[in-house]
Amino acid sequence: MPRIPHETPIKETAPEEMPKLDVTPDESSLKKTKPEQVKLIEDTPEESKKVETTPEASPEKEEKPSDFIEENCVIVNGNKIEIKPTKLKYFRNKAASAYGIIKAVPLHELLTYGKGTLDPTRDADQLLYDFLVSVFDDSTFVRDNYDEFDADTIDRICKIIGRINHIDEKEEQARKNREAQAQAKR
Repeated sequence: MPRIPHETPIKETAPEEMPKLDVTPDESSLKKTKPEQVKLIEDTPEESKKVETTPEASPEKEEKPSDFIEENCVIVNGNKIEIKPTKLKYFRNKAASAYGIIKAVPLHELLTYGKGTLDPTRDADQLLYDFLVSVFDDSTFVRDNYDEFDADTIDRICKIIGRINHIDEKEEQARKNREAQAQAKR
């Protein structure tokens, strides 16, 4: 059985007042003393010699900072073009789907594949063309410069697209996951 605490009666009277003291504190001795007056120094500094020649203005920079991210640029037919991340519409219409094939198969061999080999409706040349349109997001540019692309430029484009679209990172992660699963089965 729980114990009930013992109740104490509450006093209903006011507390006693403290008696007032008629003692005042002594004033400190610091107020009675005055600080010493310090003499002002009326010396003036010596005037420095005037410089008779003015410095020459530094020449303006002729080179302006680039509007492009240099690591994402390729040069096509003498024009520097910055590659941006691929738009979703190109993944949906399968124009960007040739990335893996273009990256894996050498260009001289890729362009020999006919219609139905890699895609039921497109030959390798059309796959490459559609891929370039997805990269540059400009079919007119690709049409006008299609014959000017070289193997080195196509290879550079694949590396840039893989990096800026994070395709390479995801493929590497998937590869590591497959290896870890294979290790776990052993």
